[in-house]
Amino acid sequence: MNKKNIEIDYDSEADILEIFIDGPSSSYYNEIDDDLFEGRDKQTGELKGYKILNLTKRGKDWLKKIKLPLIESVAE
Repeated sequence: MNKKNIEIDYDSEADILEIFIDGPSSSYYNEIDDDLFEGRDKQTGELKGYKILNLTKRGKDWLKKIKLPLIESVAE
């Protein structure tokens, strides 16, 4: 299984939530909804993350519009 690392960063001053899949990369962003952007790798087009602007002013509806890789829980 191809494991993905997910990093989440919230800037409270700018009210921006960023979600990175396999770390920050050279990506371009397309707006997929108001203040919701999807990041894709410039070379491969692979999904690399999301930026959500004005997070505290949004409802939870944005959660339905993003797709994150499944996170596998491993018991030791």
